Amino acid sequence: MRFAKEMVFYSAYHQEKRNIWIHVLGVPTITFTLFLVLSRFTLFSVAGFEITAATIFAAVVLAYYFTLDFIFAFTTALVFGSLLSLAHYLTASLEASTAWTVFGVAQLVGWGAQFYGHFIFEKSRPALFDNLFQAIVSAPIFVVADVFFELGLRKDVQEAVRKELAAQGKLKDFRPAH
Repeated sequence: MRFAKEMVFYSAYHQEKRNIWIHVLGVPTITFTLFLVLSRFTLFSVAGFEITAATIFAAVVLAYYFTLDFIFAFTTALVFGSLLSLAHYLTASLEASTAWTVFGVAQLVGWGAQFYGHFIFEKSRPALFDNLFQAIVSAPIFVVADVFFELGLRKDVQEAVRKELAAQGKLKDFRPAH
């Protein structure tokens, strides 16, 4: 199962529940503000629709996601579509300086919260120090998978990830000591 093998790297850094939920909020925030800034750069038009750097970025990343897992990729596409639409809408109504300010503040808050989650709850450094691609490009689909798992969905994939983490000696135990 290709998706599970790819997710093992991410999951090795994201096993503590509070940190996972911080990422469920932080990753979409970071993604949205990235879309907000990239939406300011129109590359070309097709049939009256502006194709922005954000559109191209989202399309390329989603194409990669669909090579990993259809259900998670489709769900991520719905989230990306919403975030991208909102970013394009706001780009048309926000001054450039306001968009850059929103980007800066939200990036600081989003990344800051995630660093906090890693150092305080996971007791380890973030994945981006070891694999920037996984941390930035793959994080949104893995966060979607984490939500599925928390909802009790796709247990087969969750179990495959858990087994691979255990096989690699990376499965952490966060149960309190008695």
